Amino acid sequence: MRDLLLAILLLRTEGISEKDLDALLGNDHPQWREVLVQLVETGWGPLQLIAQGGQVQARLHPRYLYLLQELQLEKPRPLRKVLLETLAIIAYHQPITRPEIEDWRGVAVGSGILQQLQDFDWIEIKGHRDGPGRPALWGTTTEFLRHFGLSSLAEMPAVNLENALPES
Repeated sequence: MRDLLLAILLLRTEGISEKDLDALLGNDHPQWREVLVQLVETGWGPLQLIAQGGQVQARLHPRYLYLLQELQLEKPRPLRKVLLETLAIIAYHQPITRPEIEDWRGVAVGSGILQQLQDFDWIEIKGHRDGPGRPALWGTTTEFLRHFGLSSLAEMPAVNLENALPES
């Protein structure tokens, strides 16, 4: 059962819903949920199983990610400082409006910056703030979590803003 479940997860690299797993395995293998819970908790060799939002995905455990660069299997996307700063502000302060992002950065954030982060599928509009102009509220996506090896925002490193900001 474990091998069958892992084979399905490896073939569906983008992940698969628990509903679809139930449709595939439910009648013939009713114990699949128990096996899945065990695999999510313990992993399997170099694989880590992530369950979030009703989806399950198998991926390489973060301790082996250095191999991607050494084997040149995946070229890292070059990110400019402005993109990283903006993404970090959104990730730590979501939901957040563009003017609030600009307050944190201290400079204007062009729509092109937000568009590039959207093109990476790392941010999306989560709603609109009540008030004049109803500004968009930005937040991160599940692709952001996947790309950075997180299963939830709670796994993001703690930031001490007093030490991160220059003294006035």
